[in-house]
Amino acid sequence: MGQFYERRRAYPECQAGWYQLILDLDNKIGSIEPGYKVDQVNEKFGGLRFYYDQMSINDDNRERVDKLVDAAEAKAYTISTVITIGPYWVNTLRAEHREKRTGS
Repeated sequence: MGQFYERRRAYPECQAGWYQLILDLDNKIGSIEPGYKVDQVNEKFGGLRFYYDQMSINDDNRERVDKLVDAAEAKAYTISTVITIGPYWVNTLRAEHREKRTGS
């Protein structure tokens, strides 16, 4: 994630399971708007949240970028984060990771 930080001056506050998804999203947005600015990338309620500075996106491209962000956030629900946080957090886990945690 060092290259993401170097380009966007933001570090994702999530587990490594979503890193490739974030890098792919960054590359897609960067191909549309190379100088766009990331405000925050984090996990919230078991899902990915990707916030960017809308003023850094040309008005003509904002809808395209929003669709990319929406698609990545939706896809994150299908990608395991493989995290081990306390029992009251919602985690996105693939079946095999859930089985390892719960034994069932």
